[in-house]
Amino acid sequence: MPDFQNKTYLGGGLSKNPQRPGGQTGSQYREREDMPRPPRGDYQSPAGGQQREREELPRPARSEYKPQWITSFADNSLVEYAEKAGRYMARRGLTNSKIRSIYGEIKRIQMSEFEKEKSAFILLKPKVAYALGRDANNEGLKLFKEIFDMSSADVTNQKCFQNFCNFMEAILAYHKAYGGKD
Repeated sequence: MPDFQNKTYLGGGLSKNPQRPGGQTGSQYREREDMPRPPRGDYQSPAGGQQREREELPRPARSEYKPQWITSFADNSLVEYAEKAGRYMARRGLTNSKIRSIYGEIKRIQMSEFEKEKSAFILLKPKVAYALGRDANNEGLKLFKEIFDMSSADVTNQKCFQNFCNFMEAILAYHKAYGGKD
């Protein structure tokens, strides 16, 4: 097991520790090749190497959203979009607890008839805005609100609402799969 007593990692470099072997300064000291390094990324890329989160996780664009996912049918592009969105939300701090009440209300409405619960569905939009207002710096929650607002605007009947539920469920499934926490 390597001895870390005389080496302190700060950021990406080593501190100036007077107890280093030979009294070397930070610029003169070289790490040994067999010494473990602190992780630089927070996940493994599909290629096997570590990469920075920002390089691997593009934010799903508004232009990629297709209203027909809600009004007509799901296709492979919906699944790709849901994966990208779920991964982005998980890596950007969206937790299940922040959207639990919203998702619970969506599921409650789904159990009933959409026409009977239409006003409850319409009132979900301010609930999402309130959740974001409580945590305005959360990038994952910002994306959730943006997607919710876009897709909920396309809901006009029971069939559209069912497609909306499936769309939200796909996003939240990928959110959980990519490490979304409670």
